[in-house]
Amino acid sequence: MASPPQSFPLDRSIFNETLYSRLRDFWLAGVPQDATSPPWEAIQRWFGPGMTQEQKDALDRSCHSNFGEALNALGPEKLALPAFESYEDDLGKAEIISSPLLKEVREAHSESVEGGAKRLLSLVVLLDQMPRNIYRDLDGLGLVYGHYDRLSFSLLRSSMKLEPNMMGEDCVKMRPVWLSWLTIPFMHCEHLPSHELYLKYARATRQIFHEKNDTAAVQYLDRNIEFELKHIEPLEKFGRYPHRNAALGRKSTAEEEEYMKSGATFGVTQQKKVEQEDEKKDDPKDEL
Repeated sequence: MASPPQSFPLDRSIFNETLYSRLRDFWLAGVPQDATSPPWEAIQRWFGPGMTQEQKDALDRSCHSNFGEALNALGPEKLALPAFESYEDDLGKAEIISSPLLKEVREAHSESVEGGAKRLLSLVVLLDQMPRNIYRDLDGLGLVYGHYDRLSFSLLRSSMKLEPNMMGEDCVKMRPVWLSWLTIPFMHCEHLPSHELYLKYARATRQIFHEKNDTAAVQYLDRNIEFELKHIEPLEKFGRYPHRNAALGRKSTAEEEEYMKSGATFGVTQQKKVEQEDEKKDDPKDEL
């Protein structure tokens, strides 16, 4: 029987510093810790430009073989989240929803802010990125949006309440790559105030590196900001991402159906009533 978050015990044979280090090493491979922008090889791995389908499939298999066990250990058959009502409701329950994982971040944060940021980065990569490379069919997308995204969103919002807020510290704001992945749950949520937070932190860091004349960092942040603004467009129009409707069992309006014929679906292909995810487009995707 699945346990609620408050009483959910993390399996310490899985959830430990070895896992957290492996997640960072895997996702940030080839990116020096203090890099202000990622090398091309990392951009290829994350976003897929120039990769063959075979290479993309190999990355998916690697995500599954390395981290599928950890994801399954947090799946809905083991960790029972409260029924989703709204993002505002989840915000009010964020510390409850994320409680077993928040304890992990809080513990690391109590030792050092940078340690907390590293722990949070590892868990966000696990909850936000690994599902998007592992679960690609309609049922899988429902898990991504309805379970793992709720965990990552709640964990990020709760972790930002820790003092000092990691997002305002040099260990994050002076590392654009870290910042972009730490805040990616905001880009993926259907909650406009959280999108504004994404823009707030990205623009603040952009200004820092603009003043430093770090062109590569500014270009990297500009690209992220550009795609964040594209994500906001359907939310302002519909209050949700229409391309998620099928996976979440939501009925699309006629206006949404028309929009999906030509509007942004961020890498999720619309095929009548079936959504299939193609995560390896050249652009950052909603399912990034």
